[in-house]
Order: sequence, then structure tokens, then C-alpha cells
Amino acid sequence: MRSLATNNRTGRAFSEIDGCVHTSAGIFYNASRFFLSLVDNSGDRNLLSSAQIDDQRDRSVLAQLIASVVPEKAIALSDALLTEFGSIGRILSESEEALRRIIGSHDAVINLLMATERLLMAQLHNDLPKKLVSATDEKLIRYLQGSMASLATETMRVLFLDNANHLLDDQQFGSGSPRRIIVQPRCILKRALELNASGIILVHNHPAGNTQPSQSDIKFTILIKTLCRELEIILHDHIIIAGNKWSSFRKMKIL
Repeated sequence: MRSLATNNRTGRAFSEIDGCVHTSAGIFYNASRFFLSLVDNSGDRNLLSSAQIDDQRDRSVLAQLIASVVPEKAIALSDALLTEFGSIGRILSESEEALRRIIGSHDAVINLLMATERLLMAQLHNDLPKKLVSATDEKLIRYLQGSMASLATETMRVLFLDNANHLLDDQQFGSGSPRRIIVQPRCILKRALELNASGIILVHNHPAGNTQPSQSDIKFTILIKTLCRELEIILHDHIIIAGNKWSSFRKMKIL
């Protein structure tokens, strides 16, 4: 997050550079990757740019999905949604109200899109290991990217772990503008004590795509680390999700 204000009143390849990691698999940043088997644009690959190919694939995939409930309006609705939100990932992360603003009273389409998002996230959650070996476990990063990479505003979430590094809870603690979040550290620590958690992992997204932490990010993280130490809770890491890239405070040696 560019500016995170605190209130203290209480099989895939990864490449790493200075703690910033780019994930070669793109399913996290663009949910259409889950439906690639439905589309074949191979004949156009030599004529179109990669951006055009992505756009063409998104439009084809989304239209085919919507056609399962309203075939006669599938192309028009998919075009309207992609014109407004830009990608399938963004569409699936939008609220019912935001979808309704674009496509009106097509309840069947809205229900289908929201059910699709829940299905994809359930699959990613089910793939999480029962015990996390590290905060940058590949399946955990995949889950975090699937749930946060396409969000239009910055959001903070916290993963709570027991003393064997089993996931106890995964909870959102703040969201704001595309550049700022307001988070109260006491709320995070209160929840950790309620769960009798032995460790936490902080995660937030950068909608602009920059994986580098701001000074406010660093200051907030050090504050949480200090408070956790007083309560004998381990801050395992702070992960920044930025599209199909991510970075780790631990790998950058900030923690």
C-alpha cells in the first residue's frame, strides 16, 4: 500500500529479484485462465498483440459462460462488463451492486458470476496445505492472488496460525482507496488472542501493480511485529500482492 495509516489508540516456476516474485502462471491475475480449455485463438496469434489476445480470450470465455443462462444476450453483456471492469478477474471480484449497475436486472447472470467466483476461491482454498511450511508457500500465494490480485482498492487481510502453522482463520481487516488503507493494529491482535493464535501473516494488495513496500507499509509492519512480540505471537511475514507478482518482507529482509 502506498500509504497505510495506523490507529494506535488501544509445478509452477517462480523468479525472485530482491524479494519480489513474479508468478509465471497467470490464473491468479486473470480468472479467465480457469476457462482456457473453452477457447482456441491459436490461428490469430501471429496477427495480434498479447494484449489483444488476452482481450479476445476474455470476451470469448465470458460470453460462453454467460451464454449458459442468457444465450441471446451473452455477447452484449460480456462486452458491457469487460468495457467497464477490464478483465474477468475484476468482474468476479465486484459486488452484486456493481454488476447490477452495468447489466441491470439480469439476476441469472449476476448469480452465475458470483457463484463462479465462490467456486474458484473454494478450489484455491481447498488446495491450501494443512500445514504451512512457509508464508510464501506456492499454494498459499496462489490463493492470495486469486482472492486479491484483481481488487480495485487496497485491502488488508490477516492469516492466523496455530503453533503447528495450521491455518486457524483468514480475515479481512481493512479496505480503502486504490492507494490507502486504514487499519487498527489492536483489532488484529484482539482477533489473534481470541483464536489463541501463535503466529500471523499480513497480506495486502497494490492495485497499481507495484510490489515495493512504502515507508508507511514498513512502519506499520514493524509496529505490528513489536506488538506481537509482547504477546508472544510470531509475525511470519507480510506479503504484497500486485497482479501476477508478489513480494515478501521476509525475503526482502525487512523482517
